[in-house]
Amino acid sequence: MTTSSISLGESTADGILHTGNTRISAVQVISDGTNVATVILYDNTAASGTKVFEGGCLGATQSRLYEFNQPIKCKNGIYLDIAGTGASVIVYTG
Repeated sequence: MTTSSISLGESTADGILHTGNTRISAVQVISDGTNVATVILYDNTAASGTKVFEGGCLGATQSRLYEFNQPIKCKNGIYLDIAGTGASVIVYTG
């Protein structure tokens, strides 16, 4: 059983975050303080295939953390699709 997570760093643009087998233990969605931030994560190396996470953060909220008691399994990798002016995300694996 994994007791810690690894940050994949802060991301601000669509792209591959990880290739191969992994588990998502948490996702932190960050807004610019004004605009809504939305994030979709796929179990893939492209913006297609199995959508494993979709979430967001209201602009005024500034940050929302999604933690998973049972980490999300990804067999093919993690692809990020992010939208919103000034939006960013930190994905934790482990």
